[in-house]
Amino acid sequence: MYESHFGLSGSPFQLNPDPAFFYDSRGHSHALAYLKYGAHQGEGFIVVTGEIGAGKTTVVRALLEGLDRSKVVAAQIVSTQLASGDLLRAILIAFGVPVPSDSKAHLISTLEAFMTSLAAQGRRALLIIDEAQNLGRESIEELRMLSNFQLGNHSLLQSFLVGQPELRTLLKSKAMEQLRQRITASCHLTPLDVVDTRKYIEHRLKHVDWNGTPEFTIAAYERIHAWTGGIPRRINRLCNRLMLAAYLQNATQISEAMVIETASELRSEIGELGVTMPRDPASAAGVGIGGAEPTATPTDGSAVETAPPLPVAPQAVAPPLPVPRARSRPRSLPGVTTGTLLCLCDTPTGFWKLAALTHAFAEFSDMPAVTIVHTGAERSTGKLPDRALAAGCTVVHLGLESGDYAAVTSSAIPRFDALLSEVSPSAVLVVGIDDAALACTLLAKKRGNAVLRLDAGQHRGGGDAALNAGLLDRLADELFTQAVTDSHALIREGVPSERVHFIGSLVAKFIGIALTQMRSSDKVLADFDLDAEALQGRYGVLAWRCPAAVNPQRLVEQMLPVLRVLAHDIPLVWPLRPAERAAVIVAGVDRQLADAGVLLVRDRGYIDSLALLRYARCLVTGSQGELIEEAEALGKTSIAAGAEIYDTETLVDRADIVVGVDVELAARAARVVLSDEAADAEPGNPEIWDGSGSVRLAKWLLNWLGHEPRSTIRGLEMIE
Repeated sequence: MYESHFGLSGSPFQLNPDPAFFYDSRGHSHALAYLKYGAHQGEGFIVVTGEIGAGKTTVVRALLEGLDRSKVVAAQIVSTQLASGDLLRAILIAFGVPVPSDSKAHLISTLEAFMTSLAAQGRRALLIIDEAQNLGRESIEELRMLSNFQLGNHSLLQSFLVGQPELRTLLKSKAMEQLRQRITASCHLTPLDVVDTRKYIEHRLKHVDWNGTPEFTIAAYERIHAWTGGIPRRINRLCNRLMLAAYLQNATQISEAMVIETASELRSEIGELGVTMPRDPASAAGVGIGGAEPTATPTDGSAVETAPPLPVAPQAVAPPLPVPRARSRPRSLPGVTTGTLLCLCDTPTGFWKLAALTHAFAEFSDMPAVTIVHTGAERSTGKLPDRALAAGCTVVHLGLESGDYAAVTSSAIPRFDALLSEVSPSAVLVVGIDDAALACTLLAKKRGNAVLRLDAGQHRGGGDAALNAGLLDRLADELFTQAVTDSHALIREGVPSERVHFIGSLVAKFIGIALTQMRSSDKVLADFDLDAEALQGRYGVLAWRCPAAVNPQRLVEQMLPVLRVLAHDIPLVWPLRPAERAAVIVAGVDRQLADAGVLLVRDRGYIDSLALLRYARCLVTGSQGELIEEAEALGKTSIAAGAEIYDTETLVDRADIVVGVDVELAARAARVVLSDEAADAEPGNPEIWDGSGSVRLAKWLLNWLGHEPRSTIRGLEMIE
């Protein structure tokens, strides 16, 4: 896609190994030299090890490209824990020899006859076994026996064992002594250092006629090395996405900031990307309790050994950790004191609700210090506007990325555990429903901390969100709701009424703070590269997440008819993260969306999306209900669309209009949005959305902490 845009003759960062792109770094050049030496010997075993993506296969293929095919017949198999008999059959098939029968003796004799015939022609056999760390001891012993085949003084078979570092451990065992004596050369590929990382990238670009555009800054090269740990395959993956991002943004330069953003997006999609770094040295304290993420260790890539290669010394460079781990001793956080109220959140909306709480708490002299703990990275909450947080409030970002429950939990628990040990909080206040929030809440409960649940009783229905919400409500000691219906739902589910407190919403409080600092409509639209004159007051905001892992074609199949009707008279502006936008474009959906009246813009973060919604006519949201509370507070018509919305009862209850995938309902919704009543609507005022919910919660906490007599009316009645 981006190749023609930048005038490239091919794809520079393909993941498949290609000897044409071989870059002779110091380590890879030495490795290739030793492999050539070993191949020239024509006997025994050659061992090539390295981390996943270190370039082992590329080095081997570069070697094969230089071999005289008239003298060497090479075959390659991928080991998947083959038994010895299966291994013999796989070798015969790889060399193109018909497999006669299942008799092991017959298989061996057939293979020996084939190699003898090659020797009679002045040729020899070379066998390459990839993923050799998966070979069992019996299979390795079988290979050793095959190396005994000779014609006169000449060996009939030479074998290359290519694998991950575990292969080195296997070959060091006592049982492998006889095989070790037959290893003529071995090498271990270490990561590229920062200098070679830059040369590697430029080498691949120049191979496809790169003219210098886009330009990589020096800081970008350094950040690429830090994120990838110098592993070539990871470099390819990240640089491929960077080139696509530069194309989508029409950028001529790839900066450090672009690398950080793109790498973060990529990591959230695929999990482990490599070794990561915080945005800058000073931000290490915000990466999460338990320490900053590890940085890459520069190497010269020259860890090459000659025979006898095994046993070997320990590796000089440890493999990068897929998940940053907590330090054994928690570090001190400036501004965080014992007795602090920890406020845990998992979304930008939750974060800004808690920000509003800090202002209410600041009005009471006896309130404990507040620390907001956000499970994600700092970038997801957006830049803090002036006076968004009350003075003295501390913010900690755990820096957790999305992933399966096991991965998220293994990363979340040690970080949050270190924080609990450091702070000894008076209570943990939770707003959120993701896996990280659930894991942290469970840990707090296990450690005997009081758990307070904000926005309880929501997300009734099916799916993981509903499951997590139900578990969090059950774990909490006290539950605070923003609607009477939420309180009733909790009591119907068996929660004692004395633990349920109806306080109203906190969104209106934050909206009141944010509105005073928002720019004018034309400036907000200009920030999104939109035509302010054409769209002034006549557009809607589409708030859907579209993960790159999900095929956007499904969006077209289910939603395009509804979107076409909704956007017929009022264009829908859809802010997308770079990875999401790339997925939409790659799937070929962007043109269909544009024809339907959907404008794809770059997501600028939560605060800018809120400003965009302020001047919009409506919100169209999906099953996650993004920005629906904000739309209520701003008096915007909210439309719930998509087949999955019916799985979430709370969303169906909250949306002004529910259209699902019904085109007729979408047409009615469009007429409502275009009506004068909708255009002139004042900010909404659902039950007790008076901006005082945070004050009610503050009064309850003071009573609970014993600083003044209890005046709380418990149960379904509002806390006064």
